[in-house]
Amino acid sequence: MCEHGHRHGGVDSMPVAMQYVPWQHWSRIYSPEEGLQCGTIFPELNKPFYGKGACR
Repeated sequence: MCEHGHRHGGVDSMPVAMQYVPWQHWSRIYSPEEGLQCGTIFPELNKPFYGKGACR
């Protein structure tokens, strides 16, 4: 039993993963040069990483 009192059969009965793929709407796209610089031609998918790296 888990801490909430629910009984489960372990990970063998659980799904490996759940997927979600949003529908891609075609709108404006980047030029080839801007797409190479951003890593995508779709502005909606341009999500730059602003976090910190592990190395200094």
